[in-house]
Parts: sequence; C-alpha cells; structure tokens
Amino acid sequence: MQTRVVVIGGGVAGCSSALALAGRGVSVTLLEASQRLGGRYSSVDVDGIGRQIDSTQNVFFRNFERFLQLIATCGLRDSVKLQYSTSLPFLEVENGRISNIESGTLSPPNHLSASFLKANFLGLGDKISMQKAVQAIQSTTEEKRQELDDLSFQEWLEINGQSERAILRFWNPISKLALNVDSSKSSAASAIFLFRKALLGKANALDVGCFTNDFSSAVSSSLRRTLAASGVEVHLSSSATSLFREAGVVTGVKTREAFFAADRVIICTPIAETARLLTGSSASIKSHEVAENLAKLGNTSQIGIHAFHEGPILPEGIPFVTCCDEPMIQMLFDRSGELDDGNRDGLPGHWICTPVSHADDYLHWDDELIQTEYERVIGSAFPNSPALLEFHVVRKNRSSTSMTTGSQRLRPSPIDAGQGVILGGDWIDIEWPSSLEGETRAGLVAAATLLREIGASEFEDWHHDEKWPDWPNPAFEEDYNWRIWK
Repeated sequence: MQTRVVVIGGGVAGCSSALALAGRGVSVTLLEASQRLGGRYSSVDVDGIGRQIDSTQNVFFRNFERFLQLIATCGLRDSVKLQYSTSLPFLEVENGRISNIESGTLSPPNHLSASFLKANFLGLGDKISMQKAVQAIQSTTEEKRQELDDLSFQEWLEINGQSERAILRFWNPISKLALNVDSSKSSAASAIFLFRKALLGKANALDVGCFTNDFSSAVSSSLRRTLAASGVEVHLSSSATSLFREAGVVTGVKTREAFFAADRVIICTPIAETARLLTGSSASIKSHEVAENLAKLGNTSQIGIHAFHEGPILPEGIPFVTCCDEPMIQMLFDRSGELDDGNRDGLPGHWICTPVSHADDYLHWDDELIQTEYERVIGSAFPNSPALLEFHVVRKNRSSTSMTTGSQRLRPSPIDAGQGVILGGDWIDIEWPSSLEGETRAGLVAAATLLREIGASEFEDWHHDEKWPDWPNPAFEEDYNWRIWK
C-alpha cells in the first residue's frame, strides 16, 4: 500500500521535502496557508511600486549545494547568477574606500590571505590576529565545538586574540547575516560551524549568488509546476488548524475546509506555528517538550530597505558592499544590476536593497528615521550619488531562527515529537542556520527520515552533506551551465 504523507508548509523546506518524496512510492499532499509557495522568501506588494518585490535581499552562496540542486531540479538555472570566484567588498563609509577580499591561488583556508593583506579596512595587527582565529577554527574538534554552545562567538573571538576592529568589521557582519544574531549573542558552536563551511571547505564556497527576478516570479511558480509534474497534490490558502490523533498517533491534518488522512505528517512551518500544532490535550509529553524548546529557541526580525535613485550608487563592477561600523545599514546591494533586462519593469528608479539582519532594535523606528540613517551612509560614502527618488521599508517580525548561545541543545531531531510526526523546519538539528540552504537541507532530512522508516535502503546512511539522489549536480565552478554574476 502506498504511504500517504501530508507536508505542512509550502516554504523551501516543505517544497524540498515534498519533491524529494514524490515518485518514491509515497503519495504526497502539500498544505500551504498563503496564496503562493516560497514561505518567508515570497515576494510582497509594496505601496507605490507597480510590481512585487522581495521583502529583502535573498542572499545565497555557491556552498548552498542542496538549495542549488533544488533550483536545478525546478529548471531555474537561468533565474540565478553566481560569482565565478569569491569577491567580498567591504566599504569604509567615512571615506568611501572599498577593499575587496578575493580568492587567490592558495588552498583553503589561505585562499583569501593575499587580498586580506592588501585590505585597507583592517590594520596589520588585525590581520595577523585573524590568522590565529582561522587556525583555532581549523583545529577545534567536533566534540570541542559542540561544547562551545553556551559561549558567545564574541567571547570566543576575544579568547582567541581578535581585535575589536576585526570583530566589528569582519567577524560580526558575517555572523549577523548568517546566524541572524549579533556575535555577542550568537553561539560560538554555530559560528565555528559556519566559518568552517565558509573558510575551510572549497575555495569557491563563498561565491555570492543573486536572483535575476523577484523570488515569487523566479521560483514560486516553478516550484508549483515541478510539484504538480511530480504528482504532489498542492493546496494553497489551506492553513492546518490541528493534527488529528487516534490512539496516540497522528493520522491526519485538519484545515478549515477539509480533513487530510495521513500515515505520516511532516511539519515544515515556522516555530510558532509548529509549536501550536505540536501541543494540545491529545499531544504527547515528547511533543509538548519539543514545542517548549522551540519557543526558547526563538526568532529575530529582519528589515528590507528599498531605495530608488536616479542612477547607480555603487561603483561600476561592485555589485554589493558590506558597510564597516554600521549597525543598521549593514550592506548595499545593486538590485537593479542583478535583474535581467525586462525584469526591471515597474521600478521607480535604480534600486539599492539593504538587508538588515537581527533587526529587532529597529522595528519601532519609523520610515523617516530609517531613511535619514540610509541617506547619512550614502552621503558620506558617495557624496556625488544620484538623487533619491523613492524609499520603502519592509519589516519582517520574528522571521528567522536565531542561533543564540545554547541554541544547539534546543534544536530537535526529526523524530523527537513522535506520534507519527516528522519535523522538517530549518530549526531542526542539522547545524546549518536559518537560510535557503538550511531550509532545503531540513526538508530533505525529513524526507530521508520517512524513507528510512518505510524501508528505502539507499537512505539508511544518507547525510545532507551528500547530493540528493536523482537531483542535478550543485553549482560547482567547473559546471558551466550556471550563469556568472559579473
């Protein structure tokens, strides 16, 4: 008899899980509460702009291998571009000087060393001390790394000789972007995992990628087509109101309109929604414990700043910058330059997008105050910049799982809730932080867990560091089927 699975949540995790199960002897139904697939990455309507835009900059890297497998599976290679080799520009706002951290000919972790030595945004002492931290990351055993979960990354950096400037200008911006929390609050264990993947893996791991259209136009519609072609039954605008339990086992999902019977239920929803589904009078103690831990894990907020100018702001050949010493205006992306010809229609000017990670302290700021801060940075760094035409702010409250100190022990395994429920949100224990890659891997781990339970031997030892079988290759540098972001 064919196994019936209901996947709750049509974000990247839920879609990944559903696609991975389709065609493997599993009948899959996908429930999504909103009108489109994509979850928190879906595009939004903004007053005054005649088209949908992404709520903030969606950042990914070449080492997002499972996510890029998903993109290829959906036939979306043309919708993304990747740097051919790593180039990370850092902007000193006070003088407009840009330092580029670029890949060289040495093997990791020394592939960035030559450009670091030339970089002006750090002093010689900062650079020498950074080598000590890289060596410490390289030499830390996995057992020791996991023991560092209760230590903040900033404390770990200070213990390992990092200067205040190196922390503020290099380590903290990357930590904030990737872990959704400042280094003073982020788990050292999570941060070391992150920098291992970025600095000690492949030389092209940090090649940055961009979307050539808004996420919903580029990805959501193709996800829907690919799911349908794979036999997945998709129900949009279908919010799961509760899990139906019989004799201590979940046997279905209720929505306002219908009941969906299931042999297993995979939950790929945000933390608050997941905790709600896992609790109730008929839920097990284990299920309640998972919900309590998820509530402790928590989220941080994001803000997307969208500024439209009469012309380009960043120098030619510089697609984005990380802003040194700026707590709010953390990065500037030339979003107009990322978009393909024909995908700029409806924009009121040349688009600069500024993603604000760990933005909880700024949610109460009004748009005028945020605009003043943005204009201060642009005016200081680029005093002859084209005039600002329009300015928009999108706030995303509690949107990203935050890897704070102690977070590792709170992340559940896929089977911790029991009762026939498999967990598949990006908050499960896969080490990866909340991101496009974290969501994809979480969904695949949930799918592999179910396939093991029903006896699929090829997934007995599968780990998410391995390719998902039958999906196309990820975007290795030698694969010329991926577009280059210049």
